[in-house]
Amino acid sequence: MYFTQIATVVAIAAGAAASPVARQNSGQATFYQANGGTGSCGQQLSNSQMGVAVSSNMGCTSMCGQNVQIESNGQTVSAPVVDCCPSCESNHIDLLPKVFESLGISQSEGVAPVTFSFN
Repeated sequence: MYFTQIATVVAIAAGAAASPVARQNSGQATFYQANGGTGSCGQQLSNSQMGVAVSSNMGCTSMCGQNVQIESNGQTVSAPVVDCCPSCESNHIDLLPKVFESLGISQSEGVAPVTFSFN
């Protein structure tokens, strides 16, 4: 019986390690114009695509292609990391215009409160 309990605890711990819980971040979002430039992840960017730039302090190039779930104004969107933002703190993400507008945020606002997590 003792062995069965230990085996159960080990199995539960292994399952928890294999499926980490995404950490929710609270912060702000801004937007930037891609203007056909190449992002830090190596792809050409356009204002009509879904994409996120994350803080250079977060090891952004190792996060290329990882989806970010973003919530603001009662809207939720998901977009991949496509670029680095050298001026962003870890609680600040920079969005391509399509993502910004998909959240119901007017570009004239410039900055909006968001929560975001990495999937």
